[in-house]
Amino acid sequence: MISKAKANKNYFREAYRTGSHGWETEPSPYVLRALDRLAGELPGAALLDLGCGEGRHAIAAAQRGFLVTGADFEPNALKRARAAARAAGVAVRFVKADALRLPFSPGAFSVVLDFGCLHHQRKADWPAYRRGLLRVLKPGGCLALTVFSPGFRFFKGMRRNWHIARGAYRRSFVKKDFSALFGKDFNVLTLTPDPAGFWHALLRRRAE
Repeated sequence: MISKAKANKNYFREAYRTGSHGWETEPSPYVLRALDRLAGELPGAALLDLGCGEGRHAIAAAQRGFLVTGADFEPNALKRARAAARAAGVAVRFVKADALRLPFSPGAFSVVLDFGCLHHQRKADWPAYRRGLLRVLKPGGCLALTVFSPGFRFFKGMRRNWHIARGAYRRSFVKKDFSALFGKDFNVLTLTPDPAGFWHALLRRRAE
């Protein structure tokens, strides 16, 4: 039987090879609002777009003056992201990387943006995700996070909070998951439910 990790890799490889995947290609309005806020608080800061995909949010961040690194494990996504950044006329560094084994220096970033990466990680992998995040994000830095809620269309009517749909592992989050995963190390600045079935969170890492 194929593992969840392998199912994810296969799904995203094909999605980014063909460009036929069904998710938005324009930046999320929520992310744009978060970037505008953070650009005022942390102008010119180093920002990591974790699971950057085709680069829509990395490009938006660069346009707002951030020093941007986009990371994704799928080479086809990075190829598309580099082309999109060139077309937009912005400088973004794109790096092949696994969200559970980030190849960046400690404290390399003041902002981490995760739009839809964490909700593809198994709960068993949350500790590795958190360790990597805490290693690369400076104390006082911010995490802008978007994950599925139970209201997302693939979870409606389901009792289980995870599934594999069309080959990809997906997990939905409830409010208490944020405190369980981040409460020890972060203050939640905003936590906003989206009628489309997402949570949008802005968190600040506590100073050590």
